[in-house]
Amino acid sequence: MQKQVSTIGRESAAGDSGDALGSRPERNGSVGTLARGLDIIALFTSVGPELSQTEISDALSLPLATVHRLTGVLTERGFLERDPQTRRLRLGLELTRLVPPLLAGMHLPDLARHHLVELAARTHETVNLAVLQGNEVVYLLSEVGDRLLTLQATVGQRLPAHCSALGKCLLAHLTEETARELLGPEPYETRTPHTLTSWKALAPALAEILRTGIAYSAEEYEIGLVSIAAPVRWTGGPGAAAINASLPASRLTDDSREELTALLRETARAIDARWESAAATGGAYRMPDEGRVANVG
Repeated sequence: MQKQVSTIGRESAAGDSGDALGSRPERNGSVGTLARGLDIIALFTSVGPELSQTEISDALSLPLATVHRLTGVLTERGFLERDPQTRRLRLGLELTRLVPPLLAGMHLPDLARHHLVELAARTHETVNLAVLQGNEVVYLLSEVGDRLLTLQATVGQRLPAHCSALGKCLLAHLTEETARELLGPEPYETRTPHTLTSWKALAPALAEILRTGIAYSAEEYEIGLVSIAAPVRWTGGPGAAAINASLPASRLTDDSREELTALLRETARAIDARWESAAATGGAYRMPDEGRVANVG
């Protein structure tokens, strides 16, 4: 550890004051101040998505001056954001940078692999599991179908969120403000003539996805490619991850679309149940295909 460290302030002997993050070398009181900063972040998950400094002060029994200093540092670092109109605080996008390594350590692919292998075998199509990172989806797992003409995907592959079924499925479960901030400035990248490149065009599609629980991408990312996606539950709740089936547009009929949609829903429910079972048993579950035990955490 370097001599100068980033801490959320430093406690005085009285325990009510703290210096800004990284403004002084680490001292004994900084551990307590760090704990108070973490308590502030955790408060948003238990009390509400937006809080004032007074509400934080009351909930944690902290002096308002201390809350002002700590939230100032957290806002500066991106872990909190302040609404410019109401001045109320909410969690910041910097926290999303922690999600990919968190999920990697919690074995989401292990929970879903058996079900995706089964889904690929039943549909004969390539199926994938992905999460959202910024304005892209990141593939965590891919199982290739057994057809002669099939699509290939690799773990770690990234696709634009606004024009992929996986991405739209994940965006639909965010607030409008968060989704628009992640997507960035308009117009969004044009991949094909079917790509939705503005929020005005994308918003109704996301609302429909949230209503039906299914997302479609009909040659929006690449001509000749279609995809159907469904949300799955993870640490962030429903819609924190998604699964999809990708196939050539020439192979999708009304009947096959209906069948794929039903199978995706069924698989998503199975993954949700597996996650809930693992969470209820403290993170351990037995994988049905091999009888091995893995951990969620």
